[in-house]
Amino acid sequence: MGAGKTTFARALLGALGIEQPPEGSPSFAIAHEYWCRRGDVVHMDLYRIKSEGEIEEAGLETYFWERELIAITEWLASWPGFERAVRRSGVCWRVEIAFRPGEEVRRDVRIFRSGPEGSG
Repeated sequence: MGAGKTTFARALLGALGIEQPPEGSPSFAIAHEYWCRRGDVVHMDLYRIKSEGEIEEAGLETYFWERELIAITEWLASWPGFERAVRRSGVCWRVEIAFRPGEEVRRDVRIFRSGPEGSG
């Protein structure tokens, strides 16, 4: 909590040219959809999801398998089975954000690429 996931996601949305309303993280709505020149974009926050079954009940899997879009997802690692399926389905970028030891403001950010071939 508070590591900067939503701040990073909003910066990425801005870099895609998306003007965002001030509502911040979609933790209560679970997903916010946008459009940019590159196509559809969805920002999801799975923090309030209680089980992998709720991911399906909320229709969130359709973002990954039924539509071509950019999906920015917070808390996906909380659901390892679903995360593995997502990573196998196409090219993914995993962003890890952690507090820098001994510092309150700075973060360490690591970005990894993976794809359906299992690399990364």
